[in-house]
Amino acid sequence: MDNENNKSKQGRWAKKRQARKKPKTYRQTANSRLSEMFRAGKATKRSLDKAEGETKDKIYSEQTFRTYRKQFGYFMDWVSKEHPEAVTIEDAHKLANGYLQHLIDREISPYTIATVKAAMGKVFGVSSASFMKTPERERAGVKRSRYSVSSDKHISEATERRLARFTSATGLRRSEMTRITSDDLFIENGKAYLSVTKGTKGGKARIVEIMGASKEETEDIVRFIQSKKGRLFPKLHSNFDNHFYRGAYAMRLYQHYARNEKDIPRADRYVMRKDRAGETFDKRAMQIVTKNLGHNRISVIAQSYLYQ
Repeated sequence: MDNENNKSKQGRWAKKRQARKKPKTYRQTANSRLSEMFRAGKATKRSLDKAEGETKDKIYSEQTFRTYRKQFGYFMDWVSKEHPEAVTIEDAHKLANGYLQHLIDREISPYTIATVKAAMGKVFGVSSASFMKTPERERAGVKRSRYSVSSDKHISEATERRLARFTSATGLRRSEMTRITSDDLFIENGKAYLSVTKGTKGGKARIVEIMGASKEETEDIVRFIQSKKGRLFPKLHSNFDNHFYRGAYAMRLYQHYARNEKDIPRADRYVMRKDRAGETFDKRAMQIVTKNLGHNRISVIAQSYLYQ
């Protein structure tokens, strides 16, 4: 009996040793690496790490983590289907350019492809520039709604108006709207602001100026916030076109702070090219909009927001 028990124990240990020797699959490695980078980054400040050049192995926001995990997941599904012989993360790395070409052939948005490359760079621990050259991201290629928004039959007009008015006055992202609370409101020098610290892109906190379509609307939105306790929008309808109204906020804020074209010094002029060649914007006002929307470069504002 003792011999049988010993053989059984030896068999279990042998299986465990064999399992430890077996290489991790690319799915196991990818999920592990992304989770580790998110744990390392979510409690730190990206701005501080960026100054020291230490952002490579960190992911700072839950939204970025979810996006990278989803896009890399699509890549792994493609690998599993098209290259079942691939096992390890090294095998998957060799197939990265093949997947990118697959996306190009399908005419996937250059912005989406750029996100895929960024996710790959994180997982494989390399620069996204090490992958094949892909179509450049240009304003004309952006597919999200710009000039109009159609109300979805699954969202009521009342809900649409309520959410639209708030987003057009604050420019908050979806993840920020679901986390903003009444305590985040403050008044300074006669102006109303929101302290946006939760759900931000890249974990970057910012101060947002509340600007309604009129002074009365701004005051009404402030009263709405003050009347609430805790989160203002715990849930956000999935069919709400948030990006369109962020654009409306950007234009409203820009027009408020922009100088007349003739009064803009040459050094402060931002001149558009390509499909909008000749249009001129005020860099100073663009910088204010950029800061309020939570972006880093005024070129992003020009490409994706100042279009209405």
